Amino acid sequence: MITRHHVILALICTLIVFSYFIFSNPFIIAIIIAGTCLGAILPDIHMSRPRHFSFLTVAWGIVQVPRMLCILVLGGIYARLGYPAKDPFDKRLTHSLPGVLFIGIFSSVLIYVPAMRTHSVYAGYMGIFLGGIFLGLGFHMTEDLCTRKGIFPFFPFGIMKIGGSIRPCDRKDSRITLYQIQACSILVILTLVENLRLISPDLVFTISIAGLATSLGVMIYASDVRICRDVAPANRLVIHPTSQSRDN
Repeated sequence: MITRHHVILALICTLIVFSYFIFSNPFIIAIIIAGTCLGAILPDIHMSRPRHFSFLTVAWGIVQVPRMLCILVLGGIYARLGYPAKDPFDKRLTHSLPGVLFIGIFSSVLIYVPAMRTHSVYAGYMGIFLGGIFLGLGFHMTEDLCTRKGIFPFFPFGIMKIGGSIRPCDRKDSRITLYQIQACSILVILTLVENLRLISPDLVFTISIAGLATSLGVMIYASDVRICRDVAPANRLVIHPTSQSRDN
């Protein structure tokens, strides 16, 4: 999906999970949302720089950090393991479980470890912000598996691809808009039910998770998600040296 779709859907999904605290603790919600929106952007290292300054320019600037890390660190690790990436900007590097885990670990080191040396309250806030980043990374992967380009869970160690039928740039495909409306509807219902105390406080989190699962489940089902073999252009293949010699 394109950047604004990722941010909007991740934002709504986060509010669904923490709908009970929207009015009771807006400051904590704001910290979580900030982390989630950041995490929803980080995997798109293949993003092109916009010609004119806009929100996308800010997003492009943010992804330069994981982009350089993938070139210098992640690419080096894969090369040492015998899986050199010919294209350092290949989106599959960060649209995989190893790639997302790499971004999450680096974010933890960069954000939370220094915070632990300071005031405990500040460290707590940074921990909440970091939790939001992990949520955003998870939402990004879930959203992208609904698109035709899909995600690559075990890249570069496997050729599995999980993808759907959505073309985010196709204006005739209105499913993303419908998913946003659906998620907003669930959010409104949960916010009213929970904050009007129509259910027991003990069931709040369970119902919120059920609302999130319903929203994402319908999105995945309606996107015709399938598991298939990753077929990449020849100049972007990651080739194991031993397999290359066998082919020759």
